[in-house]
Amino acid sequence: MALNYQETRLVRETIPALRQHGEHISTVFYKTMLRDNPELNNYFNTVNMHTGKQPRALTSLILAFASNIINISELTPKLERVAQKHASLNIQPDHYEIVGKYLLRAFSAVLGPSMTPDVKLAWTKAYWLMAKMLTGREAQIYRDFAAWTGWRKFMIYHKTAETLEGNIVSFSLKPVDGRPLPTFMPGQYISLKIRLNGLKYSQLRQYSLSDAPRPDQYRITVKRDLGSNWDYVSGTRASVDAFTISSAASSASDSSIGSVHPCRPGLVSNALIDDFQEGDIIELTHPAGEFYLNTDNENTMPLVLISAGVGVAPLMSILNSALEKRVSRPISWIQASRQDAPFQAHVEKLAKKYPTLRTKFFRSRLSDSDVLSYTTSFNDDIHHLKTDDLRLDMGLAEYYVCGPEKFMMEISSYLHRHGVQPERVRFERYSVGSFEMQLD
Repeated sequence: MALNYQETRLVRETIPALRQHGEHISTVFYKTMLRDNPELNNYFNTVNMHTGKQPRALTSLILAFASNIINISELTPKLERVAQKHASLNIQPDHYEIVGKYLLRAFSAVLGPSMTPDVKLAWTKAYWLMAKMLTGREAQIYRDFAAWTGWRKFMIYHKTAETLEGNIVSFSLKPVDGRPLPTFMPGQYISLKIRLNGLKYSQLRQYSLSDAPRPDQYRITVKRDLGSNWDYVSGTRASVDAFTISSAASSASDSSIGSVHPCRPGLVSNALIDDFQEGDIIELTHPAGEFYLNTDNENTMPLVLISAGVGVAPLMSILNSALEKRVSRPISWIQASRQDAPFQAHVEKLAKKYPTLRTKFFRSRLSDSDVLSYTTSFNDDIHHLKTDDLRLDMGLAEYYVCGPEKFMMEISSYLHRHGVQPERVRFERYSVGSFEMQLD
């Protein structure tokens, strides 16, 4: 359903109205869609809906699509992120029918007379253009998943506190069916589903895998969200569009945290750390995600892994995988933490074994929060690092960065000031909303 020149122009002419009313449109869309289709609450994170993060994320995606309607290829990285997350949540083509119906209704309700029949037709075509791009890519991903689609039961085999405070915990997970697990690209994530007493709908979060691929188990690493600030990063992944934020259906375990408020931050992370014990059952989907290191690539340029807080999780998977495959490239491990650094003893042990690995650990307040108003600057901490640590003198180093928004923004600015081209830096976003678009 291609758009003609006039329809493309009409879509682009709605951009000012979308900037002004986009969040209102998204809020109306979610409210009416979930009111009429309550079962879809199983796909959404009530915390991010309550704080407005999810409507803002959808608004950002709609604006990005409208702005690039004449150059769709510019959207490829964003749409790949969305498709990967949809596949992780087992989103199906019929979901797009529902979303399209209520999204266009929300456009009409908010924009009023300016949503003329011609504009509505143009946006209908634009929506289905995007939907077909996503469903086509998602079908490819599902084919790659092969025999494992949907949810699969896993037992918590082992829980390990990764910090002295016990606020970051790793979970080793084994499949209940005993079948071998598929490999994955280091840096990818899984979706996790649990049921909590007191809540009507299942709770789902996405967590990065934090170890190299193993045929018998996966490992995730979870940070407790204390709920002291709505924007606090707990290590759960978030999403960028209409579907990708939480949950799918069915129960996973008898463990619970009793009566809980569905909008309380840290709902799932606290339940996992406090109440889910070894032997309990949870459900996972096939690993997915566009943030990863291809360890089969024979690139010999330096690899720099920069993390803060629980952002260490996907980079731990990358580091373990790279060293196990003995990739022939120098590696720098740079890790910021406010207090105890998770996995520090393990990484220091690796550094003694592999001379190509150089490590640097330092303290930074930016590692512990996503609050953008923090006055602490990464420049206050960067003096601990040397040019050699960041491989800035070696020209073509690749950078993988994961941590709170403020930390990643500071890292991005610092590397840019030192001549590192954006295409050499990859970020894993544990965030939702405007930051999703800032780094692309």
